[in-house]
Amino acid sequence: MDEELLTIREKKLRDLMSEVESGKSMGDWPGEPIAVNDGNLDSAVKQYEVVVVDCWAPWCGPCRMIAPTIEQMSKDYRGKVVFGKLNTDESIGVATKFGIMSIPTLLFFKSGKLVDRLIGAVPREHIEERLKKIL
Repeated sequence: MDEELLTIREKKLRDLMSEVESGKSMGDWPGEPIAVNDGNLDSAVKQYEVVVVDCWAPWCGPCRMIAPTIEQMSKDYRGKVVFGKLNTDESIGVATKFGIMSIPTLLFFKSGKLVDRLIGAVPREHIEERLKKIL
């Protein structure tokens, strides 16, 4: 029994070390939305395989309505998806680059490239439908 436990512990340790070396450990994944802006959006979407950016503004009622959903999803999808928050009032360059005309707009990135977008304060189920296509 003791030898079996030792073998299991050694395997678990090797697996954890492999995760850390590959950069895939959960500690590297934020459990809350990260702040993105004109200066760091490109590096943020390249750092993680799948990133969803919530383009919003403080004065936008629908943006405030969807915010708790984004917060919760960032916790629920930790290790798979990183969620970002981009204030369009402060990051006009990104808003222009991606032709954001309405907020909230969710931008879905995979491998650093924009692959989808979703406009409006949609229910969580709609966001998850889009994510399933990407993941």
